[in-house]
Amino acid sequence: MEATATALVELRGAGEVLEVPATLRDAGQLAEHLGVPLAAVATTAVLRTRDGGRLLVVASAAHPILPAVLAGVLSEPELTWDDDTDVLRCTGSVLGSASPIGLTAQLPTFVDVALAPYPAVWVPAGHPHAVFRTRYDELLRLTSGHPVEIG
Repeated sequence: MEATATALVELRGAGEVLEVPATLRDAGQLAEHLGVPLAAVATTAVLRTRDGGRLLVVASAAHPILPAVLAGVLSEPELTWDDDTDVLRCTGSVLGSASPIGLTAQLPTFVDVALAPYPAVWVPAGHPHAVFRTRYDELLRLTSGHPVEIG
């Protein structure tokens, strides 16, 4: 969470980290709490390529991240979910709360175009109960991300 807050300042991001109640258990509850559509809430995942490389995906919570489908979109022979230990090592965050900025290791990042229509998107901030608000174009800039159709 601190790494995300620091990165937002360093990268001149407009948002700031917001802590949310620990009682929120999923993206649907988070969207309801924030008063936004589920599709405006982002989820993140670290995926491993067949050759052992890793990439970060920022997707709309309105649809699942399907590694086999995404592999085809990205022309990768195979993508698999990274495990909790490796996610923590590459991002500094636990599985499910990885922030796409302030990472311990820079990862190629792919950002779901389904987030683009929303004036504000809410992105994990490196802690299970923290998010930050940004715009799609700013998210691409902050992450040096590549737009991709994920869902």
